[in-house]
Amino acid sequence: MWPATEVKQLPPVRVAYVVRQGPYDNLAEVFSELCARVKAQGMAVVGPPVLVYRSHPEGVPPAFREWELQLPVAGEATGGEEDALPVKELPARVVVATGSRGGYTTVGGLLPALFQVVYSRGYRLAGPAEEVYPVDFPRVPLTEVLTEVRFPVAVR
Repeated sequence: MWPATEVKQLPPVRVAYVVRQGPYDNLAEVFSELCARVKAQGMAVVGPPVLVYRSHPEGVPPAFREWELQLPVAGEATGGEEDALPVKELPARVVVATGSRGGYTTVGGLLPALFQVVYSRGYRLAGPAEEVYPVDFPRVPLTEVLTEVRFPVAVR
């Protein structure tokens, strides 16, 4: 059973990432591609993948949805410039988080409870929705994948 909606402090993290436009149907394929590129660059994956919704998952037609897949990494890139992978540092931040079974197909139903915690505790949204997937999610049917759904927040 997943814990109730909670407020969590995340430490700074360095991530390799790719940005895509279109439906989320090929998320597992993009994850595999990103892992391969991270390893080819000589870096190590040190955490689970994170899907960042750069556009609203329900209010934008699938062909126009923008999303970013991030992988926490360690080490320096040693690959050539032609295969360079973007890497960025994410600062420490506060998130409101809860759990979900079914990945991006269940996010809509979680939003009211998440927003209740955000606003009742004096926070405001400070970034787009994110989902943290288990590393083995490509081998698990999407309807069974357990994910953490979270929103970055800041004090109002």
